[in-house]
Amino acid sequence: MGVTKEMYFKLSLRNIRRSLKDYTIYFLTLIFAVCIFYTFNSIESQKLLLDLSEYQGSTFTAISMAITVVSVFISFILGFLIIYANNFLIKRRKKELGVYMTLGMERKSISRILFAETLLIGFISLGIGLFLGVLLSQCLSIVTAKMFSVKLLSFKFIFSESAFIKTIICFGLIYIIILLFNSRSINNVKLIDLIYASRKNEETKVIGLKISVVLFILSVITNLSAYVILIKGGAAAITVTMFICVILGIVGTFLFFMSLTGFLLKLVQSSKRYYFKKLNMFLLRQINSKINTNFISMSFICLMLFLAICTLSGGLGINFAVSSQGKELTPHDATVQDEINKTDLEKVFMDANINLNKFTSEFSAYKQYNSGIGYKELFNEELVNELKNLYPVTANVDVKVVGLSDFNEEMKLIGKEPIILNDKSFGLFLNDEICYKYISIYLEDGRKINLNNNQLEFDKSKVVYVNFNNTMMQGNIGTIIVNDKYLNGLKMYNSYINLDFENPEDLKILMDEVNSNPLIEKDKFFFVPREMIEANSQMLGTMVAYLGIYLGIIFIITSAAVLALQQLSDSSDNIERYRLLKKIGVDEEEINKTILKQTGIYFMLPLFLAIIHSIVGITFSEEVIKLFGSTKNMIYVIITAIVFIIIYGGYYLATYIGSKNMMKNKI
Repeated sequence: MGVTKEMYFKLSLRNIRRSLKDYTIYFLTLIFAVCIFYTFNSIESQKLLLDLSEYQGSTFTAISMAITVVSVFISFILGFLIIYANNFLIKRRKKELGVYMTLGMERKSISRILFAETLLIGFISLGIGLFLGVLLSQCLSIVTAKMFSVKLLSFKFIFSESAFIKTIICFGLIYIIILLFNSRSINNVKLIDLIYASRKNEETKVIGLKISVVLFILSVITNLSAYVILIKGGAAAITVTMFICVILGIVGTFLFFMSLTGFLLKLVQSSKRYYFKKLNMFLLRQINSKINTNFISMSFICLMLFLAICTLSGGLGINFAVSSQGKELTPHDATVQDEINKTDLEKVFMDANINLNKFTSEFSAYKQYNSGIGYKELFNEELVNELKNLYPVTANVDVKVVGLSDFNEEMKLIGKEPIILNDKSFGLFLNDEICYKYISIYLEDGRKINLNNNQLEFDKSKVVYVNFNNTMMQGNIGTIIVNDKYLNGLKMYNSYINLDFENPEDLKILMDEVNSNPLIEKDKFFFVPREMIEANSQMLGTMVAYLGIYLGIIFIITSAAVLALQQLSDSSDNIERYRLLKKIGVDEEEINKTILKQTGIYFMLPLFLAIIHSIVGITFSEEVIKLFGSTKNMIYVIITAIVFIIIYGGYYLATYIGSKNMMKNKI
């Protein structure tokens, strides 16, 4: 019995060593998954290294909670990936396991060998992945400090116990599922199936040329429809319209890969010169067969790559837009605002016997009124067309009105020259760069509006690009400025008080006095300090960036790993075909070139359509990002491309080398 146990142990170790050599992709995927999972879940612990304010500390906690929630979703993705990869390994080893059974080994003993192997593989991947994750998390601390625009208190080695526990639990559960799966597979499989597993081929049902052409045309129409609807809708399409676009895009992607099984081969065959050149005929037959059997997985991979590109570039773009607009969007130490109860804040403070002059002499108040005029009435046709992607224009939201005296009082506070309006004219002020540019181009003098039964004409010289109150994002695409007498009879929409202090502590004193005053209803307004806006902007930007990077990398790894395993499986299944090629005189160099081409085509097909989807997706995301501020989206597209080249290209090379070595050893 002792000999038997020793034999089992030796078999397990031998199989592990062989797996490390032959199935490098499986181990690399496990290690990458553990590393990335630990790194992003360790963000909360980095709080100890950063010089954070009270507001920044709370936002940092919110980011950590968001990552924890997303990690639950990611754990399911990684679980699917690891189980899929394990299934690939078991499939490749069925013949070997069949030999064990013919030699008299019991199913229970084989299950024990697989159990030992899975545990060892799990421990090795967890150990290496956690080690790399701990190292990578130290680098992430520097990136986090830069995103929050704070200094590191002191750089010291940080180990996150919570991230460690989360990683152990997540991957521990995945490995337990794998153990149960392997045990069930061995107990239920027949010996004849194990021995002849490698000879089983998937059924190939090639779709006829006519049907393929019809499906291809439908895929083009469906995808183009999604693109047109999304681009035309712009940022305003984040509604039911976007859901329709998503459905059309998914259907179009599936139809595309379904149609390739008959359409692609016939298309290439039409070029006899290319089709019969060297091993192209063999290569195309191989590719066609795999697309036919794997078109569903190819479609999912394509969609995941599309999501990876958009989440990476979009996340980084939003982070830049939010952080770059921080100063412009916070012109005051604090803003007191009411956008819900429609109260006059000056009167509220006065009735509560709170004298703002006691705290600062630098403040101004202004009120906004409903005009009863929609943006489509205010703007001409050309301007509406240029700004159709913006929600206020699309929904024809009422334009707000402010009195000239309030406007000039605010201009004085921020150190800008007041304006003068003629009796029958009106001006505009806004804080959106894009709108300001287009208004300057398309909206001409003399544009008339009917405000409270008064005919007023637009004065183009009185268009002011300015932000009055603290806010997180650009939102004012045009507020009407009129002489105060035209405000009579208009319904107040909201009111603001902007405050600047010589001593920052005065703001806290004022807030404490307001909060303790029994005459004030606290739910009627709220304070918006600059520090809070900056912290919230940092939170939003950092959260979106981290989630984009986190999800993007996971999607790339998952897509590339599935493609790699499918290609390796294909190479293993087709050893006999390559062996015949060698017998008829095809040299090793030509076989390697064919493997390189086959792997390249297999990796490029889903990426090709994903890139086309992404061009539209990034165009749409630019419209969304513009809501937060200006962006340099191209920079982040380049960064995304570099990440893709490193990860996706790395898997491609590893797959090619693995397939090449497999052929070299077995043919």
